[in-house]
Amino acid sequence: MVRFLFFAWACLVLAGAPRVSAQTDDERAQARAAFQRGVEAYGGERFEEALRAFQEAYRVAPHPSVRVNMANCYERLSRPIEALDHFERFLVEAEGASDEQKREVRAAIRRLRQQVGEVFFRVQPEGASLRIDGTTTRTAPVLEAIELARGTHELEVTLDGYQTTTRSFEVRGGDRVELNVTLEEAVEAPVEAPVATPLDETNAEASVEASLLAPVEEPEGDGGGLRLGVPFYASAAATVALLGTTVGLGVAALGAESDFDDAVIRSNGAPTAAEREAARQDGLDADRKATRLALATDILAVGTVLAAGATVFFLLWHPDDEDTATTQVAPLAGPNAGGLIVRRSF
Repeated sequence: MVRFLFFAWACLVLAGAPRVSAQTDDERAQARAAFQRGVEAYGGERFEEALRAFQEAYRVAPHPSVRVNMANCYERLSRPIEALDHFERFLVEAEGASDEQKREVRAAIRRLRQQVGEVFFRVQPEGASLRIDGTTTRTAPVLEAIELARGTHELEVTLDGYQTTTRSFEVRGGDRVELNVTLEEAVEAPVEAPVATPLDETNAEASVEASLLAPVEEPEGDGGGLRLGVPFYASAAATVALLGTTVGLGVAALGAESDFDDAVIRSNGAPTAAEREAARQDGLDADRKATRLALATDILAVGTVLAAGATVFFLLWHPDDEDTATTQVAPLAGPNAGGLIVRRSF
């Protein structure tokens, strides 16, 4: 543990050292009291209580040294990801720290790196939602590696129209691994056939004969009902296909925009130039991808509107040709069978 900074911050506050922003006497007193509670709780190995106290002290009077205290608490609570974050932020913020202090913090970072692994999640199709250990969420594609503490973790991947996939995986400290997941399309439940109601045997033959011989009534004038043909069904199918594709591309575009935002955040908080450059490149890739997906979404949206208009047109369109074929369906039921009679006139 890095212990040498436990009292440094308190001494700086008491001595009136320069700060990023001025605090009132009441705020300084509140920060000193919270810091002292954290020291006492840490000494008593009440690390959750100590962490809350140090967080309050940092909120009231921010100082880089308090980050080391919070990092120590996180490490003792077996939360190496958060501990690493505070140690690394200390190196960025504590410009006046001595070389000895920086060496000790860097040693702690190297130690914690052995408790953390990096996982690259390769998930198909794009737009799927990833939930890691029930808390961390991402949207495919996930461009950057995700840091996780060593040990066993749970991954849940979901997407509308696909079967949910749950997988356990192991992370070893200091390793970089890749996890591939491909969702399978959901299988629709089979439709149960209706059960035919048996007829009274004395009237069964007469009922079947009457159904077969009943004349087909031709529609009169324009009030004969809708007659749906091949053009209607073709345009309706095209509308549904285009709509589904448009929604999928739109979700993927939103995911790419989210990845761009994540890359910007990583670039701003990266401690080294190499990490900032990697984050910047990831952001450029995500931006280009979002632009392409948004353009494709707009084009397909126009096609969807046109297909929907064609569907409505064919739904309402009635040709005047008297020879147009019409189809009528009538139910059929018998003592041992049941079904439908399809009759077509030309």
